[in-house]
Amino acid sequence: MEFTYAKNDQETTITYGKTFASQLRATTVKATHVFLITNQRYYDWFADKFIQFFDEGQEIDWFICKNDAHCNNMNELESLLTFIADFDQQQDFLFLGIGNEGVIQLTSFLHSTSVLTSTCWLLPLSVRALSKSLLGDAEIELSNHPVLKNTVLPEQIIYDHTLITDHGDGKLVDFLIFIRCGIVRSHDYLRVLFKNYNDRSKLNQQSFAALLNEMIHYYEIDGQKIDQFGTLFEHGFSEAANGHLLSRNMKRLLGCLLQLLWAQKISGFSFHYKNFVIWLIHLGFPVDFPEQILTSDYVEGILTCVDRGERALLLSEIGNGDQLEKPKAEDLLQTVEQYRRIINEIRGQNDDNI
Repeated sequence: MEFTYAKNDQETTITYGKTFASQLRATTVKATHVFLITNQRYYDWFADKFIQFFDEGQEIDWFICKNDAHCNNMNELESLLTFIADFDQQQDFLFLGIGNEGVIQLTSFLHSTSVLTSTCWLLPLSVRALSKSLLGDAEIELSNHPVLKNTVLPEQIIYDHTLITDHGDGKLVDFLIFIRCGIVRSHDYLRVLFKNYNDRSKLNQQSFAALLNEMIHYYEIDGQKIDQFGTLFEHGFSEAANGHLLSRNMKRLLGCLLQLLWAQKISGFSFHYKNFVIWLIHLGFPVDFPEQILTSDYVEGILTCVDRGERALLLSEIGNGDQLEKPKAEDLLQTVEQYRRIINEIRGQNDDNI
């Protein structure tokens, strides 16, 4: 499938359901210099295969980033700029970003700011990398905080499912993207996820291909809201003592769950929250709030982020919310304590609805 995607007064062509090789055969690459930016793991797996895709007359260079999802940082950017400084600036370049969300943003930022004449293609190798390519923004981080940002869409985004290697925990992390789409944009979409992926075996066995069209549509409308949902509550863990006990992905998951519970508490909308968490447990998500992190420390961490200017989307109901709020300390304390009680209550329980 191929269609035009618009964001921030820009357009890109999105292709999925085709292999990268077939897409390349159908497209004329005019660039004389192909510059591939990727993570170490994907270079190890795909380097020999990718070289075969391009004409012998084209000059090809690789830049290899760390596997960290935060490789869109100042150090990698400086190394990247040092590497391309020796290039012949009179050439036409194809910047091809292959890999995780950090590589996607790093490649886009380079394309949008470099003095080189370039075309930008992105080949995201996970759903979360695909979601970052859809935002229309590229960020560079310092100490895991954005410090540079530019509005940019590539000329092409190619999602080749035959190159996707994530499974197990990687697939869980990708599935959280679809869950956030349902929470922010559509209760019906969330129900579809629940019905079609109601246990871990189905999640591992079934493709996400049928979910992509709606996900891309939701990102075109409300990508920033979907991407940011849960981040304030996620960042609170980074400010709290013992927050390091949680991985980045676990912080993001708990951030989404806690923001959802906070929004339900404030707005009072109807939602089977406990059954929703039971479903996530069946899928294999690590939903426990660590005992080593004190509620008061965590809430103080969130309030520190609020003081820096961060806000949280307040849903009026599942699938609907436009208001950004500064959570209050009392509401946060009650939300976290309620979440701890819910986890204690539902261990070993089951239900059929969300």
